[in-house]
Amino acid sequence: MVKTKVQEYTEKFADQMIRFTPYALKKTGLVQSQAFLKMEDYLLICAPFQMSMKRGIFLVVLSQQEIAFFQQFQKKMCSVNLTFQKVGNKKPLNLFLRGILDRVGPVKGKQNVCMMDTSIKGAPNDLVEILGGYITSYESLKTQFETFKGREIVVDQKAAGIMRFNNFVEFQLGASKVRAALSSMSVDSLTVDLPARIPGLEEGTACSTKLYFQIYQFAASGKVLRVEDAGGGQFKVKMSIDFTPEMIEIVDDYFFRQNMPDPSGKNG
Repeated sequence: MVKTKVQEYTEKFADQMIRFTPYALKKTGLVQSQAFLKMEDYLLICAPFQMSMKRGIFLVVLSQQEIAFFQQFQKKMCSVNLTFQKVGNKKPLNLFLRGILDRVGPVKGKQNVCMMDTSIKGAPNDLVEILGGYITSYESLKTQFETFKGREIVVDQKAAGIMRFNNFVEFQLGASKVRAALSSMSVDSLTVDLPARIPGLEEGTACSTKLYFQIYQFAASGKVLRVEDAGGGQFKVKMSIDFTPEMIEIVDDYFFRQNMPDPSGKNG
């Protein structure tokens, strides 16, 4: 018997949690402002933090007194309303999930933020397909990451045009943030040109870079690999970057476009 996508995803990914990063929100189409958690007569606006086909963790803004009040609903029935708006679909998808509120508690280090952990009873097929499809796509990006590691792209005017790069980069080290120029990139490293040396800029130091493309604006975190004095008070910094799905998509699209035939016939 041929398995349906729902059956396949349920068997493979039922317990696998996904975190709703900006990338995950964009890819799944989850509308954060339209997520609600209901317990008896109380309806709370919530922000989905992590979710699987069997479990959901939601963040809610509550005072300490309100957190204590809602703890009485632990181990009781609850429901979750989620809205998904996929690109290209005019009509949003509204899902109603039933479950049990397992735990209510404050988020450490976050004032007036509460975490509500729920068990989902019988995830609807639409949710299974959305989560399963996202996990499958994300796993393929991990394979592409290994394929493209070390393949540097010199970011000249032509490459920037192909990648639809907005030529805007912010480099951050500690509390210092400066505008930089991107000179080369790969899925596992970036080389940026800084207008001046930042305090604490040393090999091995944790750092991050925010990059602005037409389709994505995202941060890539890593550490400083090498610092070179470029003269005139400027410095060239090469940094490693962690697995960043947006970067992998951009690099993959770049190499794909590089291999496409030139419609003008100039490339043969």
